[in-house]
Amino acid sequence: MRVTCLLVFQFIILHFGECMHCWAQHGLSPAPHPTVQVEKNTHTYALHDTTRLELDLYMPERLNDQLLPVVVFVHGGGFYAGSRNEANIEHFCDSMARAGFAVANISYRLTLAGDALKFSCKQVLAKKVAAIDAAATDLKRATSWLLAHADSLNLDSARFVASGSSAGAEAVLHAVYVQSLSSTETELPKNFKYQAVMAFAGAVLDTSMLRQHAVPTLLYHGTCDALVPYGSALHHYCEPSAPGAMRLHGSHTMFEVLRSANQTVRLVTRCRGQHGSAVIPIEDDLAALVDFIRRVQAGEHFVEHEIIETSGKPCQHGDWCYCND
Repeated sequence: MRVTCLLVFQFIILHFGECMHCWAQHGLSPAPHPTVQVEKNTHTYALHDTTRLELDLYMPERLNDQLLPVVVFVHGGGFYAGSRNEANIEHFCDSMARAGFAVANISYRLTLAGDALKFSCKQVLAKKVAAIDAAATDLKRATSWLLAHADSLNLDSARFVASGSSAGAEAVLHAVYVQSLSSTETELPKNFKYQAVMAFAGAVLDTSMLRQHAVPTLLYHGTCDALVPYGSALHHYCEPSAPGAMRLHGSHTMFEVLRSANQTVRLVTRCRGQHGSAVIPIEDDLAALVDFIRRVQAGEHFVEHEIIETSGKPCQHGDWCYCND
């Protein structure tokens, strides 16, 4: 997994230094305003067999008649666990609503819940792919429900941002960059496109559609993530002969593909960061997330790679050259 760094290093010098000046000019958006009132209501957005799929919609008080941009969030948990009701997720949703967004925090089918093999190397590959696909489908179902109620809820259908962490990030990226819209049950309007994607410790199964379906993308990832690879590798670094050996392309690989196509993309790399880096953005980097969305909404084009040095041991599966002391 060790990489040749000449091109990467040149990019950081030529582009990261320039974007740091840009950040100094623009500054971060103000923190969420504590006095803004937020109303939270639970809605059923779909029924799947006997499963009721719900979302919590966080709505800031209307300070004017402008339509609200929307952030849809998908929680993590390996497609067998996790909940939208986790405290850090609820805090994230409330904070984003106070910053002026309608936030839809969704539950989705955990198709591997109760399966002893979970999302492991021993799990059948087809089940792992189906789990990602189901979560991505449910994200689009939730989006479809929100679009159908956009007028009554005062939502801006042209400004939807899909976001998620860990398994949720994989679902979001799969929905935008991999999954085809083939079912009339889940098909979104033909003219609909997410305005942006924010994925924290996520990956895709296939990079071939990234250029074709590109939207402004924000990626966070730790280089020592032993579950979801930062670059391209087998999920969980399984043995190639394992039943669940599944090649994933993580944030660095996606960044390079989008960068080479001159698409708007920002990668935040945490050197020696583990998979726990998936929750850092929603816990500690809210102002930066708001700023990313605001810049996209303003029509700004940027290609940025921020590298954050953290303490920790060298990566078990190889370090990246720009993280070496």
